[in-house]
Amino acid sequence: MGAESAAKAASSGALRPLAYTRRSSGTRDLALPEATSVASGYWETPANISSKPPRWIIQIDATVTPATASLAKDATGHEMPGAGTPGYINNGQGKCALAAFRVMPSVKTANAAFVFPPEWEWIIQFAFARPLPPGTSGDALTDFTAGTSDIGYKGRADNKATVRIARMCLIKTMAARDPLTLPSGAQLTYDEATEAIRAWLDTGPADVEVYDPNLPADLARMEVDLAATFAAGVPAVAAPVTLAPSPELIGIPDNVYKLINAALGTGKRHFVFHGPPGTGKTTLAEYVAEQIAGDDLSDGEAPYTLLTGSASWNSQDLVGGYQPLGPGRMGFIPGAMLRDFHKPIIIDELNRCPIDKVIGPLFSVLSGQSTSLPYRVQVENPASPCYRILPKPNPAKADHEFAPGSNWAMLCTLNQVDKTQLEQISFALSRRFTWIRIGIPEDPRAFVREMLAKLGLLRGANDAALPNPIADMWTIVNRHRELGGAPVIDFLRLASGIDDTIDFLAAPNAADQDTFILVMASTFLPLLDGISRAEAMECSAAISQAWGLPHVLAADVDRRFMDLAP
Repeated sequence: MGAESAAKAASSGALRPLAYTRRSSGTRDLALPEATSVASGYWETPANISSKPPRWIIQIDATVTPATASLAKDATGHEMPGAGTPGYINNGQGKCALAAFRVMPSVKTANAAFVFPPEWEWIIQFAFARPLPPGTSGDALTDFTAGTSDIGYKGRADNKATVRIARMCLIKTMAARDPLTLPSGAQLTYDEATEAIRAWLDTGPADVEVYDPNLPADLARMEVDLAATFAAGVPAVAAPVTLAPSPELIGIPDNVYKLINAALGTGKRHFVFHGPPGTGKTTLAEYVAEQIAGDDLSDGEAPYTLLTGSASWNSQDLVGGYQPLGPGRMGFIPGAMLRDFHKPIIIDELNRCPIDKVIGPLFSVLSGQSTSLPYRVQVENPASPCYRILPKPNPAKADHEFAPGSNWAMLCTLNQVDKTQLEQISFALSRRFTWIRIGIPEDPRAFVREMLAKLGLLRGANDAALPNPIADMWTIVNRHRELGGAPVIDFLRLASGIDDTIDFLAAPNAADQDTFILVMASTFLPLLDGISRAEAMECSAAISQAWGLPHVLAADVDRRFMDLAP
């Protein structure tokens, strides 16, 4: 692998996530199509190179110590025509954020003549924080100024603009680097010439680094440096939020918030909240989504998009796909996520849909890589580009590309009635989310007392020593099937709606017993469908005992539970 190939490979990791491109200029042939002049240290006929020099000539003055570098100049110190033009690029799509040019040196010796060391060359990569504006297949970069790190670029604009270079990568050759013997007998080494060019480039504000493609560590370092450069030009992802426990989410343990905050603090924003029904997963997802969304949305706009999974879903519902546009016309219509790609999306009841089929097109995006969709911009044109989804905010995205806003996140809820539901989700998808289990409250009795106070249903003191028949029933049920606090809240509200005199922290009287059985059948029993006959018998007997039910009512409870068993 040559220096050019090594530089291209090392740069691709920084370019790919943003769908930026690298464009290079300069012939690889050792035999140049234009002659050079040892008298001027430049092209023999400067007018011939126009805006497309086969190499960028940098002059190195070896008559001084240490050697210095500059643009090519004539005997009077004026820049040669085109000396500040490193080359041209193809930027028709407006995605070029890294322009690479092959550099050859002309070395000024003691007798004022120049030599061109035949195997000395470098590659200079100019990295821009944002891609250059769209241009054509031959856009020259001109008027380079090292002291300001500026270069001229026109593109499709009416006038040439000055563009600031954010980083310059000076990449050594991988060929032989024999020292150059000067007329005085002294030697100029390749590394000394490299340092001269680096020092000259480093007179401006751009970051300048030297990389040796023979060293894997240098190539890895260049990828990291370029990634940081491009990231600086992308709108910043919202700073990690820190969630305080929500007063509306009673029963969510503190360690859940700790885990969420730890994930957000490390840049992870995609969650699956799973666990028993009724534990507050959806409400928690909405709370997290609101905090991530912040205050950047339009007035009156919902802070997140909420969808409920369905067995009939496919990837077109979430991502998009071809749909009729009119008589005889088809086209790509974005799905729910791409329509609202600027804010969090919540998929409630994820286990109801064919999960991998629906979210499959997002595998790469969730891992920080771009993905191409199997939908052409122009359906009838086989050469038409396909729509793409980028994983990060990108101000230079093309019309056929979708990029998330800085506050986008994906939050899903999954009801884990039994563990077999987790088998619906492949390992490939699972590892792209932070999984957080939301279980039942650690203290059911305290939860009921706190909820009674919140709902204004306390009839006396909030005392842990008082009877707690609803918590007793809930605890018995949880031995066989875990249920969260939602059905408890529904129970309290419905029972108080039937009889607003009920004291829920007292042993139930005869009227209360009738109400409790009726409300339990409406709130808890539908969630217990399918329990075994033995479980149904045990629940029925334990609840009848806890509520002190007489024989007739106990028989009614037993019958209701037996109806649940298969």
